[in-house]
Amino acid sequence: MGKRSSEQSKRLKEMERHAERAWQDLQAADYGGAADSFEAAIAIASEMEATVNLAVYLARMAFVKQQLGDFQAAEKALLESIDMAKSCQASEVETHSRLILGELLRDTGRLEASIEQFLDAYDLAASTKDAAGAELALCNLGRLFLDRGWAEQAYSCFLEALNQREDSEHKAAILGYLGLSTMELGKFDQAITYYRTAYLEAEFEDDLQHMSVCRGSEGNTLFEVGQYKEALTCYQEALDLSDRAEDARRHGIWLGNIGTTWLKLGDVDKALEFSKRAVAIADTHQDRQAQAAHLDSIGDCYAELGQPEKAADYYRQALELSENIEDRLGKRIYLANLGKLHERIGQLQPAFDYLARAVDLFDEQRSTIRADDLKTSFANRGEDLYKNVVRVCLSLGKRVEALEYVGRAKSRALLDLLNNSPIDINHLAESDESLKKLILKERELRAKIDQLERIFWQGSSDSGHRGASVTADQAQRVYNEWRDVVNQLKRWHPNYATLVSSSTLGFDEIKSLWNKHQLQDETVIVEYFWTDEFLLAASVSKEQPEPVVHMLAGSDERDALSMDVETFLEMSSTEGWEVPVSLCRRLYDALLKPVIAGLSRKANHLIIVPHGSLYHLPFAALHDGDNFLCYKYSFSYLPSTSLIPVLSRQSEIAVKDKYLVSAISDYSATRRDGLVFSSSLRSAAGLDDLSYTMEEAKSILEVGSKAAGDAKLITNEEVKRSFPSLFSQYPVVHFAGHAVFNPEEPMASGLVLSDGTVLTAASILERSSLRTQCGRLLVLSACQTGVNLVTPGGEILGLARALMYAGMPNLVLSLWEVADRSTSDLMQEFHQSWQAGKLTIAEALQQAQKSAVERGLPVHAWAPFIHFGID
Repeated sequence: MGKRSSEQSKRLKEMERHAERAWQDLQAADYGGAADSFEAAIAIASEMEATVNLAVYLARMAFVKQQLGDFQAAEKALLESIDMAKSCQASEVETHSRLILGELLRDTGRLEASIEQFLDAYDLAASTKDAAGAELALCNLGRLFLDRGWAEQAYSCFLEALNQREDSEHKAAILGYLGLSTMELGKFDQAITYYRTAYLEAEFEDDLQHMSVCRGSEGNTLFEVGQYKEALTCYQEALDLSDRAEDARRHGIWLGNIGTTWLKLGDVDKALEFSKRAVAIADTHQDRQAQAAHLDSIGDCYAELGQPEKAADYYRQALELSENIEDRLGKRIYLANLGKLHERIGQLQPAFDYLARAVDLFDEQRSTIRADDLKTSFANRGEDLYKNVVRVCLSLGKRVEALEYVGRAKSRALLDLLNNSPIDINHLAESDESLKKLILKERELRAKIDQLERIFWQGSSDSGHRGASVTADQAQRVYNEWRDVVNQLKRWHPNYATLVSSSTLGFDEIKSLWNKHQLQDETVIVEYFWTDEFLLAASVSKEQPEPVVHMLAGSDERDALSMDVETFLEMSSTEGWEVPVSLCRRLYDALLKPVIAGLSRKANHLIIVPHGSLYHLPFAALHDGDNFLCYKYSFSYLPSTSLIPVLSRQSEIAVKDKYLVSAISDYSATRRDGLVFSSSLRSAAGLDDLSYTMEEAKSILEVGSKAAGDAKLITNEEVKRSFPSLFSQYPVVHFAGHAVFNPEEPMASGLVLSDGTVLTAASILERSSLRTQCGRLLVLSACQTGVNLVTPGGEILGLARALMYAGMPNLVLSLWEVADRSTSDLMQEFHQSWQAGKLTIAEALQQAQKSAVERGLPVHAWAPFIHFGID
């Protein structure tokens, strides 16, 4: 027995000697010698049934085989290593082997299988608290997700990787990847912050290579936002750092980016020189992704020089490379450039084909993003792409396709938001240490926001208006950080994985809305798409076989229209100014007449799907030469035609009964001791009391009681205590009081309660502070509740977005500050008209506005109230 034990000990020592020799050969890059020694160690480990050792040596042998170019043998060794590690529950070894296998599969182009291995490696590492293994798996997943165009998933992986180890030697690299992910999502300021933080980390470690990457990546972000001179400075610094780090591959990348920037600055010769040098370096290092990008830049140069054939050749080379390496982000760019080039030389059908493929890729990438704010910022990146494809459609006479692309360009994030199940982070169970930390962080940030939402109100204390302008500079940074934490919490929610990206309606589906009785026969949809090159207006009605389309492309005409809209909004929102009828007439002629002039006389309801500043234009106040349009049409507003089926479903659930009337007249608490409305500003004036809200509320309560037999009034302090809980019990809700719109942070806009606290859009959207399943109509008798920030991607940010998400399919909102008395009168008449007969919400508002005109009230007093919805 002792002799046998001695023999085993000798064999084990021999095995270890072979393994140690193999490791030394490996360090010396003698891969042939390492392979021979590992083979000997593996044979003894197999003979001795030393399973853990065998699993380790197989993994190391796989690495050696990779270096020798024998990928098949490497994969076989790794699979055996994983099986061995599993059999003896050596989780750390299995994790390591899966990580190596994931890299092997990635490098040989099998990306799906690679992702599976990294996911399994992460699960194993997390279960065994192997922070280094988890970090490595997450970083590899993040890089793969970025290559696939899945920017949100990549961001989530890198963020989780950053939280694995405080003392990680890869911290600078992870921060840099976070910057890259947020830049792709359109969060440019956040990206620059990550890059600068990563640079400081790398500088502390004297890591010249990562310092170069961070500075060059900051240049990429500055380039994206049009700060070309600043970008050039960053690229030059990155180039110098790459030289000091002897990083020839990245030297080539920064040369190419310098070339691209010189093109933007107007020096084509320099651009060509730098880009050609960059292509040669990328080819030497077989960096196909960079090579494609530099070829694309050369194509841009030849396009600028008026040599389209040469440009097209370089674009096609870039496209072919991107397809070979599955670089979907690059592919989207190269397709778009080919589309623009073919449009420039008059080849419209190929232009359309290329642009349509680019849009499909963009939409595919957008569909992988689940967080609402990230969808919104990413959508901004598609503004030019959609503009180009719509313009080409119109040039080809493809009116239907143009309208469909307009629908795909606007308010997609809101459409997804309303089509998915709500995610309430209040109900997350604190089952994990990481989750507990996030929940505590969210609470801490929310407390900061609660302080910042003590908003500073400007203006005279006797203005008598239900609203005020605000400053909220400090809130924006805190809101961004809070949203980031909320998005991380949502990813823990079981509903998050089931979120879907909704499809927009095609033209045939839009036409079917009338046949499905989701729209009345007399309703007409009027959609707008306003870019820096043209304004598109289109109308669709039941009787029209195709959309009626009008395009305003001349710069002089567009400038004149922009000036008229701006003048109208300034004059109409200023008490004491009367808007000239001639101005209202010009706006009608430019915006509506070309697409509704030939409509049937039966048409009496226009659903306006606006874009840009048209969201803030009350179309009821336009004039057709006979009268204001409120005499001929009722108006409703929608961010997207594709919301009609969603809102129809909500309206079917709702019941027209039970009124909740909430009114705040006493804001004296805001005037005590100079209430602090922000951390840096004080106001001794506070907020004005509202003299007529109680009269308005009692009148509407009476209307609600007669119509439904069930109506409830809550006032002043009681509103703060009871409004959120009662909101879900009443289909019809009326709020009278102060409101605020915050242009710097639109989701901080909200309803001001009697003590000066604000029920914000963010709290409704992210904290579900208001939620209903029986909602029919919400009326906000307060100033600027209909004002939204409209993003370049066509999303609206403000109260309307949050309240539609809260479950209200119909909203009556205001576009500017209105005197207390006239607001009260109009609101009372609106509710009486709606309940008295068979009028829709839009028709009741139309009736109240007509009565105001007949009483001689100016546009300022009656026009700001608009209906969001379809009823």
